[in-house]
Amino acid sequence: MEALLLGAALGLSAGLSPGPLLALVLREAVRKGAHAGMLAATAPLLSDSWVVALAWWAGGALPAAALRALQLLGGLYLLRLGYAGLRPAPSAPAAPAPAAESLRAAVVMNLTNPHMYLFWFLVGAPLLQRLGTGAWWFLLGFFLSIVGSKAVLAWLAARMHRSAAQQLLVRLGDLALLGLGLYLIATAWTSRGST
Repeated sequence: MEALLLGAALGLSAGLSPGPLLALVLREAVRKGAHAGMLAATAPLLSDSWVVALAWWAGGALPAAALRALQLLGGLYLLRLGYAGLRPAPSAPAAPAPAAESLRAAVVMNLTNPHMYLFWFLVGAPLLQRLGTGAWWFLLGFFLSIVGSKAVLAWLAARMHRSAAQQLLVRLGDLALLGLGLYLIATAWTSRGST
């Protein structure tokens, strides 16, 4: 039970923390509806699961060059998402993209986010090894909590009734994605000389 609660607490913290995935989940929920946002919230199930297995197997070691490459790719991808959202809309309203595209964008974004790798390789893997058989309960609590909290926030964002507030949330999400992209690129660039 302790492992389940620990996983749920860490998952809730990660689910509610401002970051690229939360910004994307909220933006997709406001733009395309609750279903798209909630689907994007499930990205950790697809992106983190193989990293958890790799980190557990590798014992927590990730080369610095791999982290820099992920930061650079992640930053470029976030810039692309943010720029696409801030571009002026075409004169004829386009049909909203399918919700599955929201999930794809969230998975790609999460796979290029070095913070996910840092967490699982530096914190998650040692914790899972220490928990032994309780690791499965930890993972259950973590994934239920991170996906659940992001899905609830997506549902709430999609239910906003004031269009001005929705537009502001979308713009803030786009700007957050641009800012986080620039941050990742700057971090990758400045860390290259330190190793």
